[in-house]
Parts: sequence; structure tokens; C-alpha cells
Amino acid sequence: MTSSPKKLHILITGATSGIGNQLTKDYLLAGHKVYAVGRDDQALAALKELGAETINLDLMDRDKVIEAFDKISQVDLAICGAGMCEYLDMPDFDSSVFMKVLSVNMGTLSHAIEGVLPKLIESKGRLVGIGSASAYVPFARAEAYGSSKAAIHYLMKTLQISLAPQGVAVSLVVPGFVETPMTKQNDFSMPFLQTTEQASRAIRAGIENGNKVIEFPKKLTLPLKTLGALPDMIWQQVSKKMNKK
Repeated sequence: MTSSPKKLHILITGATSGIGNQLTKDYLLAGHKVYAVGRDDQALAALKELGAETINLDLMDRDKVIEAFDKISQVDLAICGAGMCEYLDMPDFDSSVFMKVLSVNMGTLSHAIEGVLPKLIESKGRLVGIGSASAYVPFARAEAYGSSKAAIHYLMKTLQISLAPQGVAVSLVVPGFVETPMTKQNDFSMPFLQTTEQASRAIRAGIENGNKVIEFPKKLTLPLKTLGALPDMIWQQVSKKMNKK
């Protein structure tokens, strides 16, 4: 007789849109306890009807994040999926846009980590951060977004080392293009575009398998990793051609 899967207490930021929203629904359907964090009241209400415990929270407010997460009794898995994307069009380097993207993507993540880490240490749980395949190779217009995701890659890989003594596992998710409200702004071709359902399946499978890095789809991420390892002259030429399209 096989035992039933363990019911996890899961915290998900960015739960009201895109990948985070799909993950919330899928984990609820699987019978887990989910704390859904976001700012869209309508989306939060819909998740609450599905059984989620919803938290309307501005993740840029450090004190409120710590206060809100301190009230949660248990967290076995924390998926930090909040973020944003805006592009820069050269030669106009808009530092306000650059700093906003960097601040939001790193700020929401770092505040969430500080708030949830005591719970994860207690449960010997897993922390998951969402990076991007764009961090593998520099692309024109993605100066702000790519920089923020490269910083997230470094942070999560460093935490894999520094949190190991506390028994906390850390996973970095590296998605390619996923069909979400955020990517609807893209006015360029998005090869191997994934649905949120596909993204959720890949992430949940990677977490279940204990993968430190969860990349998908491989047919996009592997070539980008290879390209990023080549001499600068090669990938710069490729990036120029892609930007012209």
C-alpha cells in the first residue's frame, strides 16, 4: 500500500498572474495548502474560492512583508515569482526605467526571502527563485530585465551554498518565453513559446525531483547556454541579427 503524498504548506509570490497564478491553481488542485501573495484583488478572490489563503501585499514594503510572513505558521516550499519587465530603446538610456526594473525584481525577491527564510529553516524546506534564459546571453533592449535576472541567478546559486548548512534547499527556475500578460508586450518573435500550464508542469516536476536548476524548454535554454559560452564576438553578432528582426 502506497502512502499518499505529503501535504505541503506553500507560499507563492506573484500568485495573481502568469506562472505564479498557474502554480497556485495546480498546487491547490493537488491538495496542498497555498498562501497566495499578490495585489490584484479580483485574482486573489478567485484563488480564495479555490481554497487558497490569500495575502494582499506590496512586496516592495520590507516591513509589511516581514510582518505578514511572520503570521504564517509553516512554510515547506516558497516560490518567489513576482517581477516585471520593461525594455530600453537605445540610444535613450532611461535610468529611471532601469532602476525600477532592477529594484522591483530584486526588491520583491529579497524581501520575500528575508520574510520566509525563518520558516524554511524550521521546516528544512525549499526556496525557489525565478530567473530567465535571457540571463545566459545579453540581448539588446533587455538591459534592465536581463541584468535583474542575472543578479537573481547569482543570488540563488549563492544561496544554494550558504543555506545548505541550515538544511534549506534552493532551486533556480530558468524559463524561456512563457505566454503571460508580461510577455504580451513583446513585439518580437518568441521561439518555443510555452503556455503557463507547460511552465507549471516543468517547475513542479523539477521541484519534486529536487533539481537545483530547472530549465525549460531545453530546446531553447541549452542553445542559449552554449551561445553564452562562446567568444563575445560570436554571440554579439547573433544578438545584432535578432535585434534587427
